[in-house]
Amino acid sequence: MSRPAVFAAAILGLAIATSACTPLTSYSGFQAIEAKPADMKVGEDSKSTLMEKLGSPSAVSTFDNNTWYYISQTTDRVAFYYPRVIKRDVVAIKFNPADEKVASVNTYTLK
Repeated sequence: MSRPAVFAAAILGLAIATSACTPLTSYSGFQAIEAKPADMKVGEDSKSTLMEKLGSPSAVSTFDNNTWYYISQTTDRVAFYYPRVIKRDVVAIKFNPADEKVASVNTYTLK
């Protein structure tokens, strides 16, 4: 084999070996496309306008149907290791039971 061919084969082998170590990023849960849950206006938006802007929530509170949660998560996985959570956002939107308008918007993240 000629020297350039050996060099090319070595580079190709190295590239294949290191490509297995590239992290694979995955996104799951609610993905904001046009509007973000944290941008909802207290006292203005209602359940119906939220459904139009964001779609259905990721979860509804078990004990209070007037609390909706929009949850998203980003994870990285390298080779055969367990996935590692890089980012997790939970936006809790509470509604006033009387008029179904947004009463509060709280955002929770990983620290």
